[in-house]
Amino acid sequence: MDKAKKELVIITGMSGAGKSEAMNFFEDREYFCIDNFPINLFQYLNEIFISSEKRNRVAIAIDVRNQEFIEQLTKQLEVLDKEEILHTMIYLDARTDVLLSRYELSRRKHPLNLYDTLLANIKAERKIIKDFMVKADLVIDTSTLSVKELQEILEKEFSDQRKKISINLTSFGFKYGIPLDLHLMFDLRFLPNPYYIDNLKNKTGNHKEVQDYVMGLPESQEFYKKLLDMLLYLIPKYEKEGKSHLRIGIGCSGGQHRSATFVNKLYDDLSQRMDYHIGKFHREVGEKKEI
Repeated sequence: MDKAKKELVIITGMSGAGKSEAMNFFEDREYFCIDNFPINLFQYLNEIFISSEKRNRVAIAIDVRNQEFIEQLTKQLEVLDKEEILHTMIYLDARTDVLLSRYELSRRKHPLNLYDTLLANIKAERKIIKDFMVKADLVIDTSTLSVKELQEILEKEFSDQRKKISINLTSFGFKYGIPLDLHLMFDLRFLPNPYYIDNLKNKTGNHKEVQDYVMGLPESQEFYKKLLDMLLYLIPKYEKEGKSHLRIGIGCSGGQHRSATFVNKLYDDLSQRMDYHIGKFHREVGEKKEI
């Protein structure tokens, strides 16, 4: 087997953030999947690939339990580079309140199990792996994602046809928390808020009336031009440095009007002017089912 064709996907991150759903995605696409992969088996990865011609694509899920584990995994990733195994690490995260809700619904114990309360274990796990997120190639915040939406993100990132950088534009409201998986973030709260205009309050940036109001403001036009010019400059630079995905967040107070308007306009303009896969997601517009 050609070593260059060995593909390993490592799925890690916060417990309860959706690792099982991500593993199901790769299993459905005929990856050889191993859940709760022990760190001491990394030395046998070549055997796992070689033992079957069908195992040229392997996905493993790992729970990060302690600082020693992180140090061991870092060393093993260096070994993968020497073995010429192409590897991608996916880090799944979610807000603490969302993780609490998911555990309470499932009635499962937290795998860390160091403290008496669920909240204490979640906080301890987040502290242990707070610096580990930067090692990941792809970070996904599943706080507001349905299973289907998570699968759609993975489909875009791991499609065999994807060759260029993938760009995701997300509108959000600061009052509901900042998305955890952003590479770039811009704040529109300096613009007048359509929420306080009676005939616009119950509409969103998907409505022409809101778009006309927001983009009719002189400060909106000036800032948008600078933002678009900056993104047209930055995106090719990120691609040149080897980034496979770029997640850009546009925030306002509630995520309904200003940010949604800007994301829609950026989506249209970037799609016309750049030959990349570009997606958009309005986090606060419409109801979302959580994982």
